[in-house]
Amino acid sequence: MRPSTLLLALPSMALAFLSPGPLHKRDSWGGSVSLGPTKSTIINAVTTIIPGAAPPTQNGMLFLWPGMSNGTGDLVQTTLESWPDNSWCGATTGQWCIRASLFGSFGQLDGSAGVVKGTDKVKIEYNLEADGETWKQTVTNADTGAALSSFSYKSGPYMRGWGTGTECNNDCTGTVAAQQYINTVITLKEADATFGNTIAKASGATYSGLASSSGGKVWTIKQIDVPSMS
Repeated sequence: MRPSTLLLALPSMALAFLSPGPLHKRDSWGGSVSLGPTKSTIINAVTTIIPGAAPPTQNGMLFLWPGMSNGTGDLVQTTLESWPDNSWCGATTGQWCIRASLFGSFGQLDGSAGVVKGTDKVKIEYNLEADGETWKQTVTNADTGAALSSFSYKSGPYMRGWGTGTECNNDCTGTVAAQQYINTVITLKEADATFGNTIAKASGATYSGLASSSGGKVWTIKQIDVPSMS
């Protein structure tokens, strides 16, 4: 289980409202790109990450994720994970464990875990279901369609920010390869023509192809590039 402080605390002003508490003094961060808060609410967010190889050995805990929250409620956050021993999910050297996760006042809840290679394209989708309360996380291999993890929970229709994270805890071994997020699409309940103005980047991350459609209801980022920490 990840400690409760490992929440969506991106090193950027745009998502500062998503951080529920102080970081451990030995925590550090890689690059990130974030959007929010929106004047509307998010109803769907999908992206595909190519994570690059995980470190061959690990001292602490390293996490890659796209996360979504409103800063006071639950945090929707599928994570790619590198631990000193990743055998709990079946990963071998250079591979990542992955699981759909949720954080809140109750602690952490997880879906089943899968294994991801550095060259895999991993599609991560967060969708607000028809009841307007349940967020479903669906994680698949974008090339094969194979299921990797999933999780559903009633977190409410309150999500206002989305961002990527490269999170290093307990003096971890940082990323040794760059990450790439492609074909990110964020759909809002109502149009927010100013949502794109909230985009922020940190620690060398870059983005390209930010655009909107449907009057500012649908926002896309063609590509996000996050450099390695090494």
